Amino acid sequence: MILLNSFNPQKPDIIENQPLSQYTTLGTGGTAEFFAQPQDISQLQALIVEAGNIPVYVIGGGSNIVIPDGEIRGLVISTRRMNSITWRNDLTAEIGGGYILSSLVNTLRGKNIGGLEFTAGIPGTIGGAISGNAGAGGHGVCEFVEGVRAVDGRGNMVEYVRGDFSYAYRECSLGGVIIASVLMTFTEGWKEDEYTVFVTRRRNQPLNFRSAGCTFKNPEGNSAGKLLDECGCKGLTVGGASVSEKHANFIINCGHATSSDVMGLADLCARRVYECTGITLEPEIHTLSPCFNVP
Repeated sequence: MILLNSFNPQKPDIIENQPLSQYTTLGTGGTAEFFAQPQDISQLQALIVEAGNIPVYVIGGGSNIVIPDGEIRGLVISTRRMNSITWRNDLTAEIGGGYILSSLVNTLRGKNIGGLEFTAGIPGTIGGAISGNAGAGGHGVCEFVEGVRAVDGRGNMVEYVRGDFSYAYRECSLGGVIIASVLMTFTEGWKEDEYTVFVTRRRNQPLNFRSAGCTFKNPEGNSAGKLLDECGCKGLTVGGASVSEKHANFIINCGHATSSDVMGLADLCARRVYECTGITLEPEIHTLSPCFNVP
């Protein structure tokens, strides 16, 4: 159990019974038994050590995730305040895991540094983007990662360099740790035309509604959105959740959705696509789960 009000100076405040819906792009989810927002890796380490054997969860920008309804027993850590950036040279920077991806894109654009044009409009933090190898157009952010500093379940700092981890479409092998910072090397010259292409694509998404992003991964050689549309999923609803009429691979919060509504609707859509086509859709959004195995 966490011993409240018994911290050394480097530990951040721990809040009890913190509502979590405000920390997600979907706007649903229950309440954290304990909640904290570290500002750097030493504070993150201190939190993990103090948590002991209780479950520890992490959220970054709150996109691509569904937090269950009800009480989340254990410690929920938000990395949003771990948002530093230090340039090593003209093209290489160490970036805090809580740094917002869209802010990084704007920084690169302003410096005429290329590489992440394809991430235009993708929400969330750089740590979350690395964990799921976020991307578009056949590219993923992990392509630019030179090194990672993370914290394991015992509060130890662990470091990885390129070659220590693998990645694929919407996947990265850096599981079981919390990403504290990443070392990334970009390319010379921002490509405005390429950036504009991806900005234009995002306009086909329901940006005026709360969502967790794309619900399903694209099957190899196919489009999840196209399959969902052809199988009549647009407009389907469960409770306060609805499949967007603008883009079928987005489940939107109509204002009063619960996480159970969202996951129930996702299951309904997956079943319908399988019954119509025999194709099994793999979820791209994740349900909040512990970062480490609790003994």
